[in-house]
Order: sequence, then structure tokens, then C-alpha cells
Amino acid sequence: MGVPDESELAYYRQIEDLFSTLRGVPHTVSPKDFQLLRGWWREGVPLTAVVAGITEVFARRRGDEANDPVVSLSYCRHAVKRHAKRIAEMTVGDPSREFSSEGPPTADRLASLISDLEAAAQAARQTLPEVAAVIDRIARQLVGCDQMPLAVVEDHLFSIETVLLEECWDSLPDSEREEIIARANTTAELSGAEGEVAERTRRAMRDRELRRRIGLPRLELT
Repeated sequence: MGVPDESELAYYRQIEDLFSTLRGVPHTVSPKDFQLLRGWWREGVPLTAVVAGITEVFARRRGDEANDPVVSLSYCRHAVKRHAKRIAEMTVGDPSREFSSEGPPTADRLASLISDLEAAAQAARQTLPEVAAVIDRIARQLVGCDQMPLAVVEDHLFSIETVLLEECWDSLPDSEREEIIARANTTAELSGAEGEVAERTRRAMRDRELRRRIGLPRLELT
């Protein structure tokens, strides 16, 4: 059995990074998952199809506690197969394809988001290196997304933005988190909100202040 070359290893790494990002925890590829990865590579399944399939599965299960958590790439194999078929049909001019009709604007917006994330990471690199590492990793998850269906791109952005905010928050020093929480609590109190509404207000203000301090863009197409 041949040794994987650099392009094959990069394919595996990008998929592993995405899966870990969406799970929110480090993921060690099992022998079964590795065979699935190798099969996708040997069959020529485009990376964009794998990204779209994985993102779709996480988006469907997001917030639905009745579903089992996605703990293996095998949960995503059917979705990946569907997206690989769509991409294959697109390349031969199938008029029924579900890819974005936006064309360059979607690609331009994604390129702008990547640039904004890279700028935020660079600004944080000296004082908040752990935050910078999170932003760098998220930025890599946007590369090539302009080849995915528009609806999947939007789901993908929503999913990884949730991860971006949570991991940046967890990577902040305690003193920074305490200051942001104090500001969020003050805003919630001034709003007069109570109960669940107050909690949502505090969370929204926390996220807004976090974005402001780190310079994070909103991961959305519009």
C-alpha cells in the first residue's frame, strides 16, 4: 500500500479539521473513518462535496437533542455521496443543479470574510495567540466554499460562526471574560428584561462585545 502524498494528506487534514471544528472537540480518526476518507480520496470525491455533506449533517442535527451526536464521519457518508453527485452533474452542465446562481458575488463575499478573519487573527497574534489560532483555523474552513450549494454555504457559515464565538470566548484570559460579562450584565439590567429574555440579551451583548474586541466579522453572505 503506497504512502499518501502531500496532497492526499492535506485532503485528510482539512476534513479532520472541519469535523473537529463542527463537533467542538478534538477528533481522532478511527480506522473505520480513515478507510472512508481513503475511499473518498481514491474515488476522486471533491473536497467541496465532503465539506458540504459534513456541514449538512451537523446543520440538520443542530439543536435537536433527540438525534444522536455526530461522532463519526460515517454519519455523513450519504450526504457526501449526494453532494458528490450534484458536483458531478454540474460539471457536465446539468440544468437542475442546486448550486448558487450568485456566481462571483458569493465567491467575493467569502474571500472578503477570509480576509477579515485573517486580519483579526494577525491583530490578535501577539497579545492573544490562542484566539489567533482559533481564527486561523476557522478561516481555513471557508476556503473553497464558493463551490458548494448556496444553502449549504449559509448553513456552513452559521455552524462555524457558533464554533468561532465559543472557542474565541474560551481562549480569552479570565480578566477579559469577566469584563465582558460585567458589561453584558449591565446592559441586560438597563433593558429591564427578565428571565429568559434577560439571558438572551446578556448572551447577545457578550457576543457583540467579543466581536468588537477581537475584530470578528459576522459570517454571513449579506
